[in-house]
Amino acid sequence: MSRSTSFACALVCALLCAATAVTAATAPSSASGTPSPKSGAAPGTAPAKPPRAATNAAPTAAKGNLTRAKTPPPKPKPKTNELQEIDWRDLLPEADRKKYNPNAPPPVHGPLGEGGPPAVQTVTTAVNEDLDQALVKLPGFIVPIGEARNGVVREFYLVPYIGEDIHVPPPPSNQMVYVRSTAGIATDAVHEAYWVTGKMRVETRTTPLGTSAYSVVANKVEQYQY
Repeated sequence: MSRSTSFACALVCALLCAATAVTAATAPSSASGTPSPKSGAAPGTAPAKPPRAATNAAPTAAKGNLTRAKTPPPKPKPKTNELQEIDWRDLLPEADRKKYNPNAPPPVHGPLGEGGPPAVQTVTTAVNEDLDQALVKLPGFIVPIGEARNGVVREFYLVPYIGEDIHVPPPPSNQMVYVRSTAGIATDAVHEAYWVTGKMRVETRTTPLGTSAYSVVANKVEQYQY
């Protein structure tokens, strides 16, 4: 082999070696296909994972929108066909029940004393609307309306107390119940206390004896046992 030919072979070998070195420098560091660490990561260290949100972290409340304690749901109203045993306090609106007094008021005498006019009833529209069309059982006293027929009273007021003196004010209209009863009550027993059961209505009834804010068609009238 001539001298020029040997020089050419040596040059070709040198170029091939240089190309191999450049290819090795630009190739991935691992032949397994695992990506190389990102720029800035320490060699051989896996990339940092994004932080996970804590599952028990309390939510932040927006300003002016703080969470308040939930108010208890209102009690369900009784069905109209469900018997309710009520007392006279229940006939008042809820806001007035704290001021309820079960006792009869004292007599009211004017300048004429016993010869003066009877006490005036307080007529009010403040009632318990929830009792409209409700089936109720209420105790009270009897005030007959009109004349008895065949010794039986079938139309009367039910009231929480009896005033023997005409100067004792009648109960307010929201403390009087107009009652109609088919069976009725014997006239010689009207001074007793009774339970009256029936469907109640919120309605005004006026007679010469006074005004009531409720009425009941009684399906049962039974004597009250003390």
